[in-house]
Amino acid sequence: MALIETSITINASPEKIFAYVSSLDALKNEYVTAIEADGPIKLGTKINTTIKAAMGPVNVITSEVIAYEENKIFGTKTIAKPPASDVISTYILEAAGSGTKVTLQTEAMLTVPGMPSMPGMEDMMRNQMKAGYDAALAALKKKLEG
Repeated sequence: MALIETSITINASPEKIFAYVSSLDALKNEYVTAIEADGPIKLGTKINTTIKAAMGPVNVITSEVIAYEENKIFGTKTIAKPPASDVISTYILEAAGSGTKVTLQTEAMLTVPGMPSMPGMEDMMRNQMKAGYDAALAALKKKLEG
């Protein structure tokens, strides 16, 4: 598993940021057709997210809350169907002046087990994933500061 980490400072309180990233609303986008949790969001809660790709099948992604410390840390483990591997994503919130430093850490396999790997493949995957996470944090900043 590789660790991919990026961070941004958001001019909002840890309470406001935590309330959002630990909510089902944070999972909504144009591809999500349904979100269901098996109870209130807390350690151990399981979340099913139904996704419809633009030209693909409907998929249900199951995640479990594995880290939950109010206003400090929120993490989930997404359970993947083989040949994919599980992914752990964690938001860490730290006071930073009048704002909050938000660090997003993700642990993931960068290549599918059993598939041939080309030189540079893992670096390419790491860079693509980091770019996506940078964009996600920039969107979070815009949403919460706006």
